[in-house]
Amino acid sequence: MRRLLLVLLASFCLPAFAAGDWKPFPYDQSAFDYAGDKLRSAWPRLTRGFGGYPFPDAAWVTKMAAAHPDAVARTVAAGSGFSGKPEEAQAYAEKLQDVWRKVFRGDFAQARQDGLALGVGGQVPAMFAQVLYAMFLAPAADKQQLLEEVISYTDQAGPLLNADPIAQFGRAYAKARLAEELPVPVVLKRGYTSDIPRELDAILAKQPNQPFALALYGGYEAGVIRKVGKLVGRMTYGVSADKMESYFARSFRASDDLPIGHYEYANALGYVYGDDEQDKALEQLRKAVAVKPINAMEALEVAHAKQLLQKAEAQTAQR
Repeated sequence: MRRLLLVLLASFCLPAFAAGDWKPFPYDQSAFDYAGDKLRSAWPRLTRGFGGYPFPDAAWVTKMAAAHPDAVARTVAAGSGFSGKPEEAQAYAEKLQDVWRKVFRGDFAQARQDGLALGVGGQVPAMFAQVLYAMFLAPAADKQQLLEEVISYTDQAGPLLNADPIAQFGRAYAKARLAEELPVPVVLKRGYTSDIPRELDAILAKQPNQPFALALYGGYEAGVIRKVGKLVGRMTYGVSADKMESYFARSFRASDDLPIGHYEYANALGYVYGDDEQDKALEQLRKAVAVKPINAMEALEVAHAKQLLQKAEAQTAQR
């Protein structure tokens, strides 16, 4: 048995990107305190971008452990202290909830460390924290490696994470962000142009109204058009301005108060229409900055939207 656990642990060990020198969250965190029962109360709103996500209480942990014995084996191998027994579920759930509190507060390095220590179940918030850090705080030289590691962890995590909407979205999001920055031949070689729509389709097949997935799909359509043009995009990759518009419209119908959705749409308008929809893009950026953040992620998104808005307004003034 010991040998089996060592094999499982070895199979799951990946080159880890050191989080010890991650930059701290740069803004006031006092409004993002979800200690005790406040986390459960706020959970539906905190996870609204995912179209709702089960609260990780003892009942949920027990259910997931019963459905995914492979994940339990990996969790045991990680030395988490959880062996899948129902009587251990409450203690494990409390540790998992604490990881999520750190994510929402902006303690990303600690969330990553504590989440990975909980095995596969804790990997979901750990990698979500890593995506947020990569996108908003990491030095440019580190961003690609951080996102690639998220993809690798999720690919090797097994059925539990490949059925988890947050893990699925995190992987697709990482690929989409990499696809924006990598040269087209590299993107094609890695298969991202087929992976991203396939993975988003899988999410939307289960959650047709997930705001994050819909907005990412719209951004993907616009990103392809930006790189290869409308004609090649439509004929080769099946993307179009109409589809881009439809995905964002569906996302906003599901939830209109997510800052990332509005600034992603503003970016998409620029990619697809250039300056022709500048006024509409400015309107979207103003909607993004008007959102009152309820967690660290949204605070970073609003700050990013403010930078985009300032730049866009300055460019407009010069015309």
